[in-house]
Amino acid sequence: MKTIEIELIPYHSAIPSWSGYQYQGKVALNVVLDYILRIEREEYSKYLLELEWYEDFCIIREDEYVSIHQVKSYKNKNLSEYKDAIWNLLGKSIHKSCKKSFLHSTIDLGTEDEIKRELIKLKPPKKPEVPGKDYKGPKKRGYSPWHYYNMVTSKDAYDTAFEKFSKYTYSESKQYCPLLDLETEIKGRIKEYCSVNKGQVPTEAQIETTYTYLLGEIDKHITYRHSDEQENEDEEITPDKISFLDIIEVLDANWEEPSKDYVVFQLRNVFHNTCESLFVELHSAIMESEKYERLEDLERIESYVQVFAALSNDAFFNFCQMVTPHIEIPKASVDAFRCLIPSNGIEVLFSSFYEIKCILTGSKFIVKDQNDKNISYLPSTIKLSVGRIRTEANEISKIAVGILGNASIRKELFEIEVIITESILADSLEVAANKFTDIETLKTNDKITKIKNIRLIDIDTAMGELNK
Repeated sequence: MKTIEIELIPYHSAIPSWSGYQYQGKVALNVVLDYILRIEREEYSKYLLELEWYEDFCIIREDEYVSIHQVKSYKNKNLSEYKDAIWNLLGKSIHKSCKKSFLHSTIDLGTEDEIKRELIKLKPPKKPEVPGKDYKGPKKRGYSPWHYYNMVTSKDAYDTAFEKFSKYTYSESKQYCPLLDLETEIKGRIKEYCSVNKGQVPTEAQIETTYTYLLGEIDKHITYRHSDEQENEDEEITPDKISFLDIIEVLDANWEEPSKDYVVFQLRNVFHNTCESLFVELHSAIMESEKYERLEDLERIESYVQVFAALSNDAFFNFCQMVTPHIEIPKASVDAFRCLIPSNGIEVLFSSFYEIKCILTGSKFIVKDQNDKNISYLPSTIKLSVGRIRTEANEISKIAVGILGNASIRKELFEIEVIITESILADSLEVAANKFTDIETLKTNDKITKIKNIRLIDIDTAMGELNK
């Protein structure tokens, strides 16, 4: 019998990670704050931050590229890992005649002179099999690292390009910034801006609030960018740009109540960071058990999470409301990120996506039964929390009452026949609720009557009904 060797490799998601987006966004924010601290106030209106277009991000002044930036968070110091990124920067700095190109890294890669000396000794970037496909840059041109390598070498512009190239400099003259230090860098610049422009040193709470709002502003644009790309795959897409004045507006504000964008950013953070941890744990379990066929199920969940990441803020908040239907949060407030999609509930939702092989219906987070009945199932975060005093029946009743009374998503619940939970089995919400609570006080209409009949089932039951 032929022996098949399977190489066990560390888990690497097929989709860009949320933390990867965040790191790139934080680096961009840090650079913008550096510019704001360096240029005159009357210049702010002339500057823009361009995200994920010509490069990972760029700084533009009056339609001219001032600097272009590549962000890499590799742990490997081997220059070959970074060669494509560097050739992109060198070529693009020549192509657009921008003033500076910067490489951001989490580890020390040596001096620019060392990089210049060693880069040219490495193998050239690989020529793409399908020219122009899946490469960043002006989308119509679709240049690859191989194209930029040839652009620089054919023009004998290696020295000229390197005159524009630098590793970005952070605090204490370091030309790299570990992931954990980046937050400190940004908060230091916020503190400096507020001290100079507001005439007082901000408190830690003020710095923290401003920091989170700024990340929310960047996140809003990154989310829009990916949503736009998914919805318009075959159409020409325009670059997304943030005016420095939008950043200044956040820096100058006196925050009291969190904004909707702030709240949704916090929700996204909890959801995606939890999912990323679960991806790694699940991949390890699959490899350890040697059930390699389940890697397809893991890829399916990744595709779902990618869809959720691309949702607008309004749609993502509605997603949080829907999958936590027993808790009514009518608007994005402080209570939202305290109560919606709790991390232990996300694991329940994640398990539902993993075990149930039917495909979600669009972005409505609903699983449709594939037989003639066409029943709508809603995967949820609902998980029982019982103890010595609170019994299981009492807790189920409380959850059922919470769903029935949730006016914020009543219209959406009207479309649902079954809610998938971790371990609850109930013939209807009405039966479950009436064990401990009189629900006749709810104003009865067609919607309420239909919602009362929603079944609650556990994941195993859902598998039996849907995985046919």
